[in-house]
Amino acid sequence: MDNKERFLAIASNIKRDGIDDLLAYCENSDFFTAPASTRYHESYEGGLVEHSLKVYDQLKKLIECYDLDFSEETIAIVALFHDICKAECYDVEMRNVKDKQTKSWYEAPFYVFNEKKKFGGHGSKSVFICMYYMRLTFEEATAINCHMGPNGTDFSCMDAYRQYPLAFLLHAADMAATVPGLNYTQSTEDEDI
Repeated sequence: MDNKERFLAIASNIKRDGIDDLLAYCENSDFFTAPASTRYHESYEGGLVEHSLKVYDQLKKLIECYDLDFSEETIAIVALFHDICKAECYDVEMRNVKDKQTKSWYEAPFYVFNEKKKFGGHGSKSVFICMYYMRLTFEEATAINCHMGPNGTDFSCMDAYRQYPLAFLLHAADMAATVPGLNYTQSTEDEDI
């Protein structure tokens, strides 16, 4: 089973009105072929769906570890769609790269961030896209909105984590899915968006 098939199999656990429209959005955008970043984690074709599945796997492990009770539907929603905002955000350009062995130059493709539908915040855009098609619970929306963690002196995320354990667990799962050694990535640098 490839990543897209696995994603759709997990998403079949979501029975809410609008899920078919949300999945159609994924299908009609580049969600299943987009990278997850330009150069950090899963920065290759299909990386976004692969990253979403890694977050799902990590979230399942954390929920089991802490012996918490969340429905399979809720777990699938927050993990699979936490980064839906990255659909329609990447373009491919070419650049010159020097071959290490032959010392000759050649053109190679690379991804650049070029958001087609600007919205503002990363998590809030994912919440907006999900809720445009399907209702979320307040806890699900908070988890997706806060999955990037607190930034600077904004401690509202920490308050959300205290109120909604799912929000903290999604953040932790997202970090675990991108840290070398915990999952299969190459960099510890911050995400590019």
